[in-house]
Amino acid sequence: MVTGLELLFSILAVAASSVVIGTVGFGFALVAAPVLLLYLEPQQVVVVINSLIGLMMAMVLVRTWRHLELRPSIGLVLGGVAATPIGVLALNSASPGFLRITIALVIIFLALLSLKNIQLPFTKRKMAGPVFGFLTSMATTTIAIGGPIAAIYAIAQEWRPDRVRTTLALLFITSDITAFALYSATGLVGRDTLANIGVMIPGMIIGFGMARAVVKHINDRIFRHVMIAVIVVAGTATLVKEIVGV
Repeated sequence: MVTGLELLFSILAVAASSVVIGTVGFGFALVAAPVLLLYLEPQQVVVVINSLIGLMMAMVLVRTWRHLELRPSIGLVLGGVAATPIGVLALNSASPGFLRITIALVIIFLALLSLKNIQLPFTKRKMAGPVFGFLTSMATTTIAIGGPIAAIYAIAQEWRPDRVRTTLALLFITSDITAFALYSATGLVGRDTLANIGVMIPGMIIGFGMARAVVKHINDRIFRHVMIAVIVVAGTATLVKEIVGV
């Protein structure tokens, strides 16, 4: 279990990550992962981050559930749940290097298209929801960075900020609950992992409170550009990290 200065820096990273995800609905691992990887094994980092995301998204959903439209969201959720067992197996037994590079390139490309208001026809089709949900959960459960994929889908639907946050919250909650059960079944959750999740919860709560204040001052246009910025940074950081082998 992390203690001392390691714990302090971890809590600060989790708090900052919670501000990001509480504001735009994704991006937790972008801030938290680089810090936690200094102190924890990669597999434990993925489990800890996804567990904290699940808890954070439960808090977001409680706050924004009135904006949830279940029918358009169900495809994302079903696709996400379907991919979770595959992602857990990959985390437990396979090297995700190729997956990291592929995901990074795809999300950067799609984010730049979104910035230019270029709409991909596929994102409007009925099967787009399950496909994006599947890819999001696959990436999240293996490398803890999958939110940008779902965010690209949300941008294409032109949803309002509260609906984006609510829909992504439902996706992450269902995916993370399923993933945690499978992480436990495959031996990826031990006492040390549970202890690290527990000691970082205060940082998550602090970040959630700060995010509530930030959200009040973000209009639709700023929200969209912040989402795209986080997507590009997440994709670039993932790609650079894999190429340099950090």
